[in-house]
Amino acid sequence: MQKLISIIIPVYNHEKFIADTIESVIKQTYQNWEMLVVDDCSTDGSWNIIQEYAKKDSRIKIFRNEINKGLIENWKFLIDNSRGEFVAFLEGDDIFYEKNLEKKIEIFEEYLEVGMVYCNFNTIDETGNILIDNHYFKNNIKTFENEKIAPEDFILTRNAPMSSYSQVMIKREVLSISGYPRSLDAGAKVFLPSDWDFNFRVSTKNNIYSSNEILLGYRKHSNNSSSKTIAVSNQLLMILDEYEKEFQDNKAVLSAIQYMRGKTCYFNTLYYIENNNKYMAWKEFRLYAYRYPYNIIRDTFLNFKLIIRLFLPGKVNDAIRSKYYGK
Repeated sequence: MQKLISIIIPVYNHEKFIADTIESVIKQTYQNWEMLVVDDCSTDGSWNIIQEYAKKDSRIKIFRNEINKGLIENWKFLIDNSRGEFVAFLEGDDIFYEKNLEKKIEIFEEYLEVGMVYCNFNTIDETGNILIDNHYFKNNIKTFENEKIAPEDFILTRNAPMSSYSQVMIKREVLSISGYPRSLDAGAKVFLPSDWDFNFRVSTKNNIYSSNEILLGYRKHSNNSSSKTIAVSNQLLMILDEYEKEFQDNKAVLSAIQYMRGKTCYFNTLYYIENNNKYMAWKEFRLYAYRYPYNIIRDTFLNFKLIIRLFLPGKVNDAIRSKYYGK
């Protein structure tokens, strides 16, 4: 008998995308699933669309918050109300390709000690057109097969092993080892790098396995949280402060943490370039070069491209940015 998979989907103002997201689950080749969707007090038509799907399919369970609670509280709520032996995360603007569940379950069944399976993906725009195909190949990202990641290796990776909650399926038992998604910023409704933190804690405490097959459409648009670079950087520094306490006796991890602190300067510089604020871009880059010379040397080619963009006119940078984010 097929194992039950709980697919959990938090939604906030995803009227343009949520029908595609839900349809992508309905069309899965693996059909023993339950879908739990919570609308986080959306102000658009998301709730109406969700209700229509729930009327048609009894496997879809829906909830609505009377006040906006933010992503972390919604992940916790959906996990606690789900029943499956496996939990698949799916954000309300992304889409599963039709063999997503089937291929991940096959890996879990073959490698019984694996606690997380994650997949390759295409980056898509608002209308579903592919912006970047075969993410892992294009970005030369290392993948992992039935092994834990050393904490310093996860932090030092130039491109994160996992980019989104939507890539991930876990065994429920993993939560007792690694904990739930969490927020470290009491003053913020949304803790933007929570997926990075959650994936770090799961993949460094449990065996994980990467499916190189492209099983996800990860949507990039101007309103999603990954575009809020400065806030992400500030909250990422909070995570690194926590890791610094946890790994205070591990020199390799502490060195990696220092590197990632430098990466926040890199991200901020790039953000200011793409928003045509050359004054702040140069200010952030000078801070980056002064405080984190190791980063400059280690990521020579990446930083060379960054310097070139510092000198490019705004229109050229806009054109480069639009290739990734869309118009």
